[in-house]
Amino acid sequence: MAEPRAIPAALLALLLAACSGVDRPGVPATGAERQEARRLLQAGAIPQQRRLDEAAQHASLARVVRHVRPAAHRVCQRVRGANCGAILSRSPVRSRDREINAHVDGSHRVTMNAGLLRAAGSDEEIAAVLAHEYGHVIADHIDKRMEDASVGALGGLLAGTFVGAMICDRSNRDCLGDLVQTGGSMGLGMGALAYSQQHELEADYYSALILAEAGVPLEAGERMLMRLARTSEGREGGYGPLGMAMARTHPANDERIARWIANRRALQYALSTGLASDSQLASEARRRALETGAGETRWANPRTGHSGTISVKKRWRAAAGEACVRYGWKRWQAAGRKETQGEETACRQAGGSWQVR
Repeated sequence: MAEPRAIPAALLALLLAACSGVDRPGVPATGAERQEARRLLQAGAIPQQRRLDEAAQHASLARVVRHVRPAAHRVCQRVRGANCGAILSRSPVRSRDREINAHVDGSHRVTMNAGLLRAAGSDEEIAAVLAHEYGHVIADHIDKRMEDASVGALGGLLAGTFVGAMICDRSNRDCLGDLVQTGGSMGLGMGALAYSQQHELEADYYSALILAEAGVPLEAGERMLMRLARTSEGREGGYGPLGMAMARTHPANDERIARWIANRRALQYALSTGLASDSQLASEARRRALETGAGETRWANPRTGHSGTISVKKRWRAAAGEACVRYGWKRWQAAGRKETQGEETACRQAGGSWQVR
């Protein structure tokens, strides 16, 4: 029989697993991109660390902040993100912590550790990390995590009380008290972790938008993710103390790098075409999908942050000989994590154009 203290945790795990499917902006990775990410992780060819001393670290961070912070503010305003004012009013700071990490505090100020600044291979890699942290600011992840933790704690208290009422002897107050306390503590931690991986992927996407706005090569994000994958925490896959996938604070390295590659390519394609509106990019993606018959064609707008996919489902010839295609479409809105989707049929006309029916 399971230990009584494990029962509230099991109930919470089921509850949080059922609630964790939140939408996120950006396009999904394909199987081929996941394989590419695994090959990159195995190859391990990335530039060496610069190993900057303290003065050089301060200088590097100052250069990056001057370049990236205005771009982050512009992206925040365009996608109608949260805390845009904090990006300009709270300058990032350097800590002496040797851990290869960075974080955002409750006031929405970014802290970059000395270990990270020393380990990075270039200013561009530091820019990718700073842009990622600004992504957390734009998406309001700190406040959302506190809300999730509060909900988890409440759920844990209720679960502990429910289980205690079922299995504890009424005369044994310690049994009920222990279960309630255990449930609350577990709920607090698990609530904070519930959406942590989705938050990291969302911040990665905002990071790509900010780098594109700042004119920083998006490949810098891949290099930095590869470098972070070689840290002790990265090699462990971001597992938390519970040692299970649900306790990860970050996505698995291959999935995270694969999604970065997918969004980099979609954003770079948009930049190369010069198309500026969501409707133009979606129409171009639909044209490519209908012409090539590719299983999935993706688009992302570096200006609005919106993205989408076109998925071909069926191809046939109508009675009049027209080539017809049934396809599904999805669109993700950057701010608010809104997803819309549908299906349509288009047939090729005599002049070569496609008409939706």
